[in-house]
Amino acid sequence: MADALKKFANQNPTPDTVNLDNLGEIHPHFDGESCWERSHPTFISRKRKVILTCPRKVGHSSLRFYLHAQNEMYDDDWIWIEDEHRNPKSWLTPEEYYEVVSQVYSEGTRAIVCKQKLPHHNETNPHIKSANLMMMKSPECKEHFGDYNKWDYANSVAPEWCSRKEFDMCPPFQTLPFFEDWTSYLIVRDPMDRFISGLITEMDNGMSSPWIFDSLAHTEKGWERYYNSAKRMLYFTDPEWLLMGGMDGIQMNHTFILSRPMWKGQTMYDGYDKLIHYKHDIDYAKDSSGQLVATTESMKKSRGIIHSLEDLGFIGEMVAKTLHEADTEQGNQHSHTHMNITPPLRQAVLNELKDDEDLKKFWDRCSEIIEWDYESLKINQHKF
Repeated sequence: MADALKKFANQNPTPDTVNLDNLGEIHPHFDGESCWERSHPTFISRKRKVILTCPRKVGHSSLRFYLHAQNEMYDDDWIWIEDEHRNPKSWLTPEEYYEVVSQVYSEGTRAIVCKQKLPHHNETNPHIKSANLMMMKSPECKEHFGDYNKWDYANSVAPEWCSRKEFDMCPPFQTLPFFEDWTSYLIVRDPMDRFISGLITEMDNGMSSPWIFDSLAHTEKGWERYYNSAKRMLYFTDPEWLLMGGMDGIQMNHTFILSRPMWKGQTMYDGYDKLIHYKHDIDYAKDSSGQLVATTESMKKSRGIIHSLEDLGFIGEMVAKTLHEADTEQGNQHSHTHMNITPPLRQAVLNELKDDEDLKKFWDRCSEIIEWDYESLKINQHKF
């Protein structure tokens, strides 16, 4: 209980303070909206000089187990950029931290995107002083972040709110000089497949979920409730909210595309050094009730993305044998390794909804936005 209370109390810690020659005293932060490692789970290894990003619905939940075991079994140094580790002060020396802060807050590195100049946007504000102030829809903003982003969508929903809002854009780590000799890896799943899997997850996270009817869906009446519940949810959801975010509050981060926001005109596919294919290699069979389920044999046989990380030397063979193959109390991780598999029953209702004329506008807009990912992926195939 004491540890839990301590962690809760530290969620709002005293701001860090750094004195910079050009700005004076500042309170640096590393959670700006363009930080790719903020929107998509990212792991680092200092000794390898590696940045490894695994977007949601691409195996990050399993990867956390394996990298933790890697640290325990091999005295390794993998860090998940989450909680207190969002601030690199927790994993850099004081000298290195000062260097990184200096680079983040150097002239014109950060960006502030807004609809209009606000009262606090002045030379006396050290947080704003060195940032590049950009107006929404300006040529400079479009060139830097892409021609359509969450603030454009937010402005269409709530223009008055947007006129008082600024979007603080911090550079992704690998764009800083400190990380020039590091190698960045991005695990990539087919964009539409990832979107559908993420959409099913987001439909499971809300106040109402169509998946409460899973057990009834094999009947005619049950399927009707299943289908209509899912259709209703999609019909009243804006694709931009799912794929790019927008207003403050809960975000659909399981479905965020990787090509927005750009950073200096580059998508995540452009900005990462190497891309890694994501795959499951799973077989299915009908269970006693006639439902398609992943077979235990195929889940044990394939470790999916973990295989690729073993080949890169990021995860040792003994970790895989202990967690994935061993029939022990700490083993039997094979089902968790593949927990991001889209359940066939839920996939089936989404497939039918794709052909529903009432949802044509929804699917067309989703496909249009997801195509941005495909376009960027095509020109980066050589990185796999």
